[in-house]
Parts: sequence; structure tokens; C-alpha cells
Amino acid sequence: MPYCTIVEFEWDETFDRERFASMAGDADGEETPPAGRLSRIAGIDDKGARMIEVWRSSDDARAFAEQSAPFIASAQLPAPSRVFGFEVTSYVVS
Repeated sequence: MPYCTIVEFEWDETFDRERFASMAGDADGEETPPAGRLSRIAGIDDKGARMIEVWRSSDDARAFAEQSAPFIASAQLPAPSRVFGFEVTSYVVS
């Protein structure tokens, strides 16, 4: 069953908004998406940022999180303000 993950960040005086935007933009240009990822939406506004991804399964989402953990740690991003996931009951792309 498809699985959605949402990661949210809130801006504060220590958060480098431009760096985050650059990293999110670089990820959009990746040649091959991670195994199992069906879609990705990244958004930045005056209050923070959100990364929304839909995966083929919760196992695919978990595998990517484990695989990308060293990169995230080295990027020195602040901890997300909210992280959650849920099984998708409807997934429509128009």
C-alpha cells in the first residue's frame, strides 16, 4: 500500500533558508529518484518548509530514511519541527 511521509521545518534565526532552498532544488534535479518513491513535493514559505513524499510502501520510505541519514546529519540541518507518515487511501494525479 502506498505510504506518505511529511517532514516540516520552522524557520528561526539559526536556520539558513537559502541553503535549504538550494538543497531542495538540487534534489529536484536528481537523475534517478530513490527506489520506491512515487512523487515528491517540496515547498518553502515565510514560516518554514515542507517535504511531502509518496512511496510505494512504508518499507521503501523507511529504507530511504535509513540510507539518507548520514547525508542529513552531515548537512547540519536543524531537527524537523514535525515528522509523520500514513498509509495512503487515495492517490490521484491529474
